[in-house]
Amino acid sequence: MIARDGSRVGVRVRGRTAEIFLARHAITPGDAIEHVPAERDRRAFERLLARGIVREVAPGRYWFNIPAALADADALSRRMVPIAIVLALAIAGIAMLFYRG
Repeated sequence: MIARDGSRVGVRVRGRTAEIFLARHAITPGDAIEHVPAERDRRAFERLLARGIVREVAPGRYWFNIPAALADADALSRRMVPIAIVLALAIAGIAMLFYRG
């Protein structure tokens, strides 16, 4: 991926479905590929399709929307960071209950 200033930017995505689309360079509507997900990947594929990360341009032809995938990953991080902080504070509080000094 190329940034606006011309520098190269690495994109890290997870999952077999993403790997398939990125390996075949299906990252724009013009690069859409025919894809039928394997049975074990069907739920993940349908979830990506519902979130707009994988988009259909014609019946059976799909492409991977990288900006949508990155926005989805950022949204997940924004939800998980406060949960991690609360858990860390709870663990520290419990540890303090056992402190004798």
